[in-house]
Amino acid sequence: MANWKQLSDQYGWSADCTPNSELITTDKIRLVGAIFNGATVDTSFWTAAVSTGTVTQANSSLVLTSGTANAHYAKVYSVRRANWISGTANKFRTNMRIESSDDDITCKIGVGWGATMPTITDGAYFKIVGSTISACTMANTAETAVASGSFNGTYAAPTLTNSTVYEILYTTGKVYFLIAGVIVHTASFPTANWTSNTVNFHCFADVTNTGNSAAVKYVFRGMQIARIGKMLTMPHYKYIAGAATTVCKLGGGILHKIIVNTAGTLCTIYDQTSAAVPLIGILDTNKTTGTIGSVDYECPFFNGLTIVTTGAGSDITIIYE
Repeated sequence: MANWKQLSDQYGWSADCTPNSELITTDKIRLVGAIFNGATVDTSFWTAAVSTGTVTQANSSLVLTSGTANAHYAKVYSVRRANWISGTANKFRTNMRIESSDDDITCKIGVGWGATMPTITDGAYFKIVGSTISACTMANTAETAVASGSFNGTYAAPTLTNSTVYEILYTTGKVYFLIAGVIVHTASFPTANWTSNTVNFHCFADVTNTGNSAAVKYVFRGMQIARIGKMLTMPHYKYIAGAATTVCKLGGGILHKIIVNTAGTLCTIYDQTSAAVPLIGILDTNKTTGTIGSVDYECPFFNGLTIVTTGAGSDITIIYE
């Protein structure tokens, strides 16, 4: 038998090789999030929600300042959600510091989703109350919080007033919580998924006053979700004839191209699970004024893919993942 040696990194995670002894590597691809340029919050990437608190930008940082009354807040979340696909892992990352700790202020940072954002009903996040850090998962509003004293990894309390990197690496079976590059806690789910509704999440930060404390500032140098591995799958196709409303996919993916086989009138493309906004585009398929042939989009969608065709003669093929 040939000699064989298992490769692993500092976390104990193994590496694979091809039959030709070539190390298999993968790319990290940013899915949502953006840097904080200038002094204006970029609403193309971020949505803010406040109740006497504030969400501002300064010195290439995002600043969340808590309100000063009970239940008041400052929240921010990515406009779009990070699509998760099987066979990969997604990783949340932020670099944050707190100007001062207060037991009446609760900060949550991580990944989450809710039907009425910014209210989170599913997700995974760090929760910081005063100087106490917990690793949390949430499924259908039910939070499971593990305080730092019960972490099952290697934990050294960070200096909260210094900028520190917080990361959450997640699959459907496990959620890893990292502080300053060290796994502090691993949440495992051998019998049931840890999220009830979706694994396609926003990245978010939520600062809420739970008493009547003075305002506290939380400063973020960056926030994002990245996929560990490219989304390279065999594309799918959908054939549509005549006037119809067709839901091609529930959830995120990529619209590669639309092939207009026979003229119709219009093809309206929605990033949604129904004929509702947001709108990707309207393709003119009239044989006189429009396009017959292949139209490349290479456009990501985040909520779903719905196609509405008009014109009895319409005949198109959708290529997508």
